Amino acid sequence: MKNKLFALWLFAIFILLSSCENLFLGKPKNVHIVNEILTELNRVRSNPKKYAEEELKPRLKYFDGKLYKVPGQIPLQTNEGAPAVQECIDALINTNPVEALKLENGLCLSAQWLADDQANTGKIGHNGSDGSSPFQRMNRYGKYLRPAGENCAYGTKTGKEIVAQLLIDDGVPGRGHRINILKPEFKKVGIGYNDEGKAPYGAVSVMDFAGGYVSK
Repeated sequence: MKNKLFALWLFAIFILLSSCENLFLGKPKNVHIVNEILTELNRVRSNPKKYAEEELKPRLKYFDGKLYKVPGQIPLQTNEGAPAVQECIDALINTNPVEALKLENGLCLSAQWLADDQANTGKIGHNGSDGSSPFQRMNRYGKYLRPAGENCAYGTKTGKEIVAQLLIDDGVPGRGHRINILKPEFKKVGIGYNDEGKAPYGAVSVMDFAGGYVSK
């Protein structure tokens, strides 16, 4: 009896892992970073004030003018310096919690397509090398329900840094990436990642958001 239960348990684990690999386009090496990004997205959505206190406030002490100097890391030249981080902190403190995002297969396919495309071309932005827009790509793998949007981040390789970069939105007028992350109308998300080939600045992350989605 114990052997049968153990065999069933192993089979269940195999099915779970197979499902994860299918969801992430057969690239299990990306599962970890995708899960990290999803965790951080939902962490800030569920408690913006706590996120600001734990993740953003500690960053302020590392600025020397517009230079961000974390011990043991290469200094990063920013556009705005500490004021951009403080502005983000203030915004999050005054933001209400919103519903957690759910990962959607079709949106993951759409996001991964652009991540792979940019790793091949070295280009940045929201248009694919085939001329596709985010919304056209979303509809390749299903049907999105409005509203919808897309975030792209470059150079960062951990979920925490990727999401923090987009929230702070240094040098981006209107803070559009932050708006997407905190938008209460968004219910579904797909996440893609690639740090190979010609990936811009060493890594590209893509998040496709939608109010709803029906995967093919």
